[in-house]
Amino acid sequence: MSITAPPEPELLTPTETFRRRIWMACIWSWPVSAVLLGISLVVVAGFLPPPLESASAADIAAFYDANRTAIRAGLIGAMFASALFLPYFAVVSAEMRKIEGRNALLAPIQFGCAIVLVTGFLINCLFWLLASFRPEISPEIIRAFNDFGWLVFTMLIPTYSLQFGCMAIAGFIDHRSHPIWPRWAAYMNIWVGVAGAGGVLVIYLKTGPFSWNGIIGLWLPLVLFFIGMTTNMWLLHRRVQYEASHDAA
Repeated sequence: MSITAPPEPELLTPTETFRRRIWMACIWSWPVSAVLLGISLVVVAGFLPPPLESASAADIAAFYDANRTAIRAGLIGAMFASALFLPYFAVVSAEMRKIEGRNALLAPIQFGCAIVLVTGFLINCLFWLLASFRPEISPEIIRAFNDFGWLVFTMLIPTYSLQFGCMAIAGFIDHRSHPIWPRWAAYMNIWVGVAGAGGVLVIYLKTGPFSWNGIIGLWLPLVLFFIGMTTNMWLLHRRVQYEASHDAA
């Protein structure tokens, strides 16, 4: 009696292998971007913590004058680093399309919000760079450019919250046996989106927890954004590994 050997696992084609490597590289673009942003904004430009909202125009002008070269280098680096958000969010959108199937709506909404997020950050970097461009202009104008940058940084919330809301909804409607966003992750994305809403109050207050230097205006949304992005990155990575193990089976 002959025993039939089990079939050999199907090997991935070079194209499929390369596609999976691109997928993983896009997922890992988030931690690369986070590290580069930290170095650029904190170490080089010295923008965190931000200049005080209550600082005088002369103080803001002096801040830019004393750190002009470092600010320019740091902000240019931050602009390039922020572009790496888009490959990461492209994977998020692609995974959401797998959940939704044909005529997906959540995925394009989410990626559109990601474009707005990156564009908004580029715009406030440009205004900060503009504040450093002409040292001879009025300190009041320099402060106005600085204010615009920090207001955009802390108040560009609606599309940011909508983006995480789309990820949460995708988690709730994913009924596969191994969902990319389990229920706890869907609720986490809701909290990340809601926590940033306090940033819109910076327009009313120049001191305290709701200011752009405050715990609710800046630091809590920033920390939760990092936690949410990193957790979602781990979930994306886990999903790719799951799919790879089943393709090889």
